[in-house]
Amino acid sequence: SSSPLATLVAKVKHDGDVHDIAAPASDIVATASSFGMISIYNIGHTDNGDSSLSLREAVTAHKFANGEPAVATSLSVQPTNSADAEIASCGEDGRISYAPILRLDALQRHEVDSTVITGVCWPMPTQLAIATRAGQVKLFDRRAPAEVQAVFVDPSNTYEFECIAAHPSQSFRLATGTDTGAVLLWDIRNPKKPTMEAFNVHESNVWSVGFHPSDAAKIVSCSEDASLAVTQWVSDSDRQSRGVRHLSGFFNTLSVNCFDVCPFTRTSIIIAGSDSGNLLMEKTAASDFAIY
Repeated sequence: SSSPLATLVAKVKHDGDVHDIAAPASDIVATASSFGMISIYNIGHTDNGDSSLSLREAVTAHKFANGEPAVATSLSVQPTNSADAEIASCGEDGRISYAPILRLDALQRHEVDSTVITGVCWPMPTQLAIATRAGQVKLFDRRAPAEVQAVFVDPSNTYEFECIAAHPSQSFRLATGTDTGAVLLWDIRNPKKPTMEAFNVHESNVWSVGFHPSDAAKIVSCSEDASLAVTQWVSDSDRQSRGVRHLSGFFNTLSVNCFDVCPFTRTSIIIAGSDSGNLLMEKTAASDFAIY
């Protein structure tokens, strides 16, 4: 008999829906909750060698003016090797929050927008970028978050942004996903005159976007249209042509909400999660998924 694709090794109760998840270190998991909370869990091992998850610390990072909890829509880990690295979150309350991963009680909150903030990322260790439901990208200096460094919009279209990602090595490049299915690639070297290129990748909301960790000339995205796509946005004599490769599963017709890329395999396997309850795994470089 064949071995299972994956085996559950640990689980733990979580307050509210998990809206985002990250692994800041090999022994830590961080989550963003529908209750507006940021939680840190320790990954450990029991005496008999089994893995375990235990809540280490949680803090309410997002709430409305009336005290009601606001959904924490996204989180991002500061790209630094410092032992005091920070984690940032954004929410439906129009705020960004951040704190050292090891000291959530030092959380700082800043109201930076009057609409829902759908995504946050760190282009640099000292800079935060957010995407808003109003179709804006905003930059902030971590050291002076009350002041907006720059605001970027596409004047030719009315978008709602659903997500944002920073290029891993070129801090002037950002990618955003829209409610129309487009993936936008930004070059913000000149903040007063940024350039933007739109790739009409999907047919509906783009829920997550990211630069491929093994080849940042590719942007990975997933959508309400039940597909995941890999967009080749760079083209030269040493690379394949620009274009989009769609991945979909015959038995999956529901929204693909999240994905991750494993950089430790020869082919950098892409795995995605769907509203169908299926785990979708890229089988080959061909345009298909295996469903588990």
